[in-house]
Amino acid sequence: MSAGRLGLAEAEQLVAERLGASPRAAHSRFVGLLMQCLATELGADAGLWRIVGLAHDLDYFAVDGDWRGHGVLAAEWLKGRLPDEALMAIAAHDHRTGLESAAPIAECLRLADGLAVLDEDAGRDRTLAALAGGSIADIVGHRRFLIEIIAGNAARRGVELARLGRLLTGLPRQG
Repeated sequence: MSAGRLGLAEAEQLVAERLGASPRAAHSRFVGLLMQCLATELGADAGLWRIVGLAHDLDYFAVDGDWRGHGVLAAEWLKGRLPDEALMAIAAHDHRTGLESAAPIAECLRLADGLAVLDEDAGRDRTLAALAGGSIADIVGHRRFLIEIIAGNAARRGVELARLGRLLTGLPRQG
């Protein structure tokens, strides 16, 4: 990687290099777009938030199933390339690391990541209907933790579930 702040083109290149044409690469691009939308909604740096969304799973294959290090390794790789708050958001995005951050960028990364998982697992139509109805409890299946990740983080950021549905409507389907 070159020196200086990580830009969008280089983040896209890193996704291609580290994740290839895998579903995880499509997921990362989708999370990046969701993060950009959330940043715009909340008056944050949309460019930075998109890059954080893109980069959050760069280490997905490198951790080889040791989820305690997932995100942490990616943050290490990007040290000096992104602001500390952005690095902490990446390091803490997976609850299995034990790391936590209440920064807006971190809460929204967990929210966007969870919403991307729900959108893929439940399908766009079911996800949109649940968000419009104000509850995702009936569609999370065995992933009950998604309720807190999505609804809890959305509430803390002041974003109603119906608004998340409207943001999601404007995005392409994953994959």
